[in-house]
Amino acid sequence: MITYLSTLASYLFAKFPGAEFSYKWHVLTLAVILILGAAAFKTIYRKKVANKDFVFKKIFKKVPGRMIYLGILLIFFILVRIENIPYFSMRIWMILTLLGVVISAVYYLYKYFKVYPKELENFESRIVGEPKAVYLPNKKKK
Repeated sequence: MITYLSTLASYLFAKFPGAEFSYKWHVLTLAVILILGAAAFKTIYRKKVANKDFVFKKIFKKVPGRMIYLGILLIFFILVRIENIPYFSMRIWMILTLLGVVISAVYYLYKYFKVYPKELENFESRIVGEPKAVYLPNKKKK
């Protein structure tokens, strides 16, 4: 067990893991998908906000920025790995970034399918339940 953990640690934390990186095209494709997906999500976000969907605006405001950040970070780690720069090209950084992509995707999918409908229903019930107050200007005092 200890030898397994030591080999795993030496594999993940190797200063020079080597420039051969067989998954670079897969990770690069994921990074490009993240960046293009952020642009597509930004257009969807603008349409929803233009239609006065305040709940969507509140919940998903930071999604495009985070997608672009993760995509650029993945491209950076691919380039560092190809150039074999010590400490930056360790496998653990790529794994942690990919884990961050998966966790953020699961988190925002949960928010979209579970939290967003409840918040939207709550918001709409508040609007329907309250009578609209008529705000008229006061009479001018003489």
